[in-house]
Amino acid sequence: MLDSLADFETLVDEIYEASVMADRWPPLLDRLAAIADGEGALIFAAAPGQPRWLSSERIHDRIDRWTRSPFAQRNPRSERLVPNTEARFLTDLDRFTEAELDAEPFYRDVLRSVGFGWCVGTTIRSPAGDTLVVSIEKAYAKGPVERATAEKLDILRPHIARAAVLSGRLGFERARTAVNTLELIGLPAAAVTPSGKAVAANPGFLALSPAVHVGAQDQVQFTSTAAQIMFKEALTVPASLTKAGRSIPVAGSDANAPFIAHVLPLRLSGLDLFAGAVSIVFLTPVTEQRSPGPELLQALFDLTPAEARIASLVIDGKSVDSISKIQSVSLNTVRTQLKSVFMKTGVDRQVDLVRLLGQRHGQPNS
Repeated sequence: MLDSLADFETLVDEIYEASVMADRWPPLLDRLAAIADGEGALIFAAAPGQPRWLSSERIHDRIDRWTRSPFAQRNPRSERLVPNTEARFLTDLDRFTEAELDAEPFYRDVLRSVGFGWCVGTTIRSPAGDTLVVSIEKAYAKGPVERATAEKLDILRPHIARAAVLSGRLGFERARTAVNTLELIGLPAAAVTPSGKAVAANPGFLALSPAVHVGAQDQVQFTSTAAQIMFKEALTVPASLTKAGRSIPVAGSDANAPFIAHVLPLRLSGLDLFAGAVSIVFLTPVTEQRSPGPELLQALFDLTPAEARIASLVIDGKSVDSISKIQSVSLNTVRTQLKSVFMKTGVDRQVDLVRLLGQRHGQPNS
């Protein structure tokens, strides 16, 4: 591997090809691993929250188990190797003695138990502000990675770093395209990182200030404290738990009509690793001209069909007693389902639910 200029140039071409075609990263990682006689390689974002990573196919399952373990966020490698700012590849023995490695539970019980045990890796700053780590995993039985191997990889490091930066910029560009497309169909929208930083916002989104605006350090801010809390939760809870994202109700004011903020993870074919797992926030106004039907309420707030029917009747000004008769269910059932509706829409009373959705059907019973 890299025994000739032709080998080197071919590998560099593959690195830059991966920068614009995310599905090329896994086979490229295999090529890098071969230089160190490794089992495979991975790239991960050393950032708080749900781990974001790509790996060689042949080690994917083992890396997946590791990212689900308590060692994913905190382990001796992340403490000694990841913070390093040197523009070079480091081996385990650059920062540990063999005695220290033998005593570390992470190496002894986690890595060696699945055949790993040695690595060579480097850190790269991503456009999203994360630290990206490229790590080649080598079998413990094969012995440590030699310093000469790390120096061979150092020749490739500038190209790997540029490819990571290019991937991040491409991810942001796709997010901006999505935001601009939503503007064309009349939806205010912004693209945000997990920290709430806006990487793009269309004019319709910016026009909704002060109810929502892009503030200091490009942070998206909702004037409503409750909406801001729900927004931060939507960004930090793993997408696997929120499934299709989250809908956040924002009450109207003298300056703004009520609207719903939808937070949806933007899948970028692996580019979210480099661009910082961007989400799209788009806003749909709640008009006074017509009452949202049960189907729309169900979709906006993740309500059950029964909860959506009750919410729709409340918005139409029906009391709990009348809803009980219309639905042929007990008062307790209505009250229980109504409490669930309140929790999902972020309000405490029937009148607040009506006000949230901008209706003028008269005051329901509290």
